[in-house]
Amino acid sequence: MSLTPSATEIIAALGATDQLVGVDDYSTYPASVAKLPKVGTFLQPNLEAVMTLRPTLVIADDVHAAFESRLSDAGIAAVECPMHDLKDVRESFAKVGKAIGRDAQARDQLASIDRAISAARARHHDVRPRVLAVIDHEPDGLRGLVVAGPGSWLDELLAIEGADNAMAGAGTRYPQISSDEATRAQPTIVVDVAFSADPATAPQLWGFLAGARIVVAKEPFLQAPSPRVAQALAKLDEILYPQ
Repeated sequence: MSLTPSATEIIAALGATDQLVGVDDYSTYPASVAKLPKVGTFLQPNLEAVMTLRPTLVIADDVHAAFESRLSDAGIAAVECPMHDLKDVRESFAKVGKAIGRDAQARDQLASIDRAISAARARHHDVRPRVLAVIDHEPDGLRGLVVAGPGSWLDELLAIEGADNAMAGAGTRYPQISSDEATRAQPTIVVDVAFSADPATAPQLWGFLAGARIVVAKEPFLQAPSPRVAQALAKLDEILYPQ
């Protein structure tokens, strides 16, 4: 059983989707998991729903520490797989692969990730964009504006792609900023991956950033850490360096 979309993708990448008995409410990839029973949200998994499905192993996140304790009390084993960056993706493959007897598949996936990263770094571009990567904001407005800071998933992908994170100097991984701070960051590109982002209204919403190109990207593998590193890098390359 998986309690996060990232963990669901890890299990699927290891070829073990058929071993899943349930997933969290937000897991949508691969498409085959849509038919599986849902066991609650990322922040509020439902213990009763989990118990009903009688899993022998639950893949959880570090935010689930208290829930893992309840699982343990119920005699259900859990593997904790934090998902914040590339290092976590790699470690999760190793942990889950070992736990479900898919070590060889985990090694293959790690090798594939390494190849994708090497290929992206080998690409040469004439410009180095300065990117404001937007994680969240209110619908039709910029209140609650959260961006990718240093050490975040998108920060790492941008560095691999040869771009500068406009918020690299922030003190936290996901700082909440104002529109004035966004202006001072002087981005040349805004990549808005927020669930609330709308391609139709984004140009007007971000119009105060004179000269910045605005791109809305709704791909889940950009919004959160994912084994789909190759796809994420390819999409960023398309966004940052349009032909």
